[in-house]
Amino acid sequence: MTTQSQIERWYRAALAAANPATAVERALRRNGRDLLLGETRVPVRGRLDVAGVGKAAPGMAGGAARACGDLITAGFLITKDGHADGAPPAGFVVREAAHPIPDERGVAATRELLALLDGLNADDVVLALISGGGSALLEAPRLPATLTDLAAVTDLLLRAGAPIGDLNAVRGPLSLVKGGGLRRAAAPARVLTLILSDVLGNDPAVIASGPTVPSAATATGALRVLDRYGLLDRVPAPVRHCLERPPNPDRAGEDGRPDPVLVVADNATAVAAARAAAEAGGRRVAVAWTAATGEAADLGRAWVAACAAAPPGTDILLGGGEATVTVTGAGVGGRNTEFALAAALALEDHGVLGWTIASLATDGQDGPTGVAGAIADAGTARRTRAAGVDPLACLRENDSLRVFQAAGGVVAPGPTGTNVNDLYVAVRVGDGGNRRSGTGDGTP
Repeated sequence: MTTQSQIERWYRAALAAANPATAVERALRRNGRDLLLGETRVPVRGRLDVAGVGKAAPGMAGGAARACGDLITAGFLITKDGHADGAPPAGFVVREAAHPIPDERGVAATRELLALLDGLNADDVVLALISGGGSALLEAPRLPATLTDLAAVTDLLLRAGAPIGDLNAVRGPLSLVKGGGLRRAAAPARVLTLILSDVLGNDPAVIASGPTVPSAATATGALRVLDRYGLLDRVPAPVRHCLERPPNPDRAGEDGRPDPVLVVADNATAVAAARAAAEAGGRRVAVAWTAATGEAADLGRAWVAACAAAPPGTDILLGGGEATVTVTGAGVGGRNTEFALAAALALEDHGVLGWTIASLATDGQDGPTGVAGAIADAGTARRTRAAGVDPLACLRENDSLRVFQAAGGVVAPGPTGTNVNDLYVAVRVGDGGNRRSGTGDGTP
């Protein structure tokens, strides 16, 4: 088995552990007309409506349908383009919309969902299934801001390298559904929230911008974030208007009853499963990173440094996290391919460091690349040059996908149906050897 095939097998094990349907079924049980979430029992005396938002919404809905059966009255899902393959559970409506920049289809779908929730009473229950991507997919702009304005702000923040927390700190006060807005729309019904977390630390107020949980995000805080990135003078005027003249908070629906919120799978779930799969092959595995963040290129170089410092008995290093990319070039790449490119150059510089490295998105979608990420070794840069491509220039231009298309090592599973951040892998491939020539068994 090649090193690349081994890495892809461990990656698939991570995806299976974070499978949204399986995760929901682990967490949710039915007892007559009661739902059980862990130790919490919630009676369903009226309707049970399922509202799913995010890349993993269809999978989570499948798990909910199997757990709840005919107790479900209606279901409505909003997911990313290409993530709704296969038949939805019976009675469920599925809408696709754009991500990471919201579009009018997402706004229209959000209006449909709000109409479904309108008129519920205190005997009714809403089962909210929340996963990554929900911030863009679920949207109802606060006037006078428009969807175009929100898309412009999102694009500016992404290009500035803003992490998800800063994105949501700005988008929340500009939306009618974020920061608990969907919860308020469902009042006085009870709302149960199951989360497949794509946010390191698993803060439910941050995941998908917290549509069912109270938020601490404020208009003043949003202005501070924009100022920190030097964007205050670049955002559309209606955005400034909304943030400088926020409305009085609407606390409808916050009736004092606790709303159960449960994270059913996260990045640690995926890393633990990859570790178990690697150890099953008799390899010695260490988890070097948890919840890693930072610029992708910096993290790629740091991952190589972690390999260089690994004890001699360690065969495999694993890690989890999610990088950001401050876009300054015009190329095509994502955080995972940029991580792998920076790691490839660092491996080449080390010369005798015998490791193969991978950085992979668990949703199978590394930014605009259409791939999950890439696998690199010390020969990647050499093979790229042999194909007539300059890897250093590609790193400067954020054109990392081009490198792996030229040198090999692309991992492209397509949309995986889950989304729990990224998996980092490093495999020791023998005694190192002289990798400057690109020889050895580290080539993917």
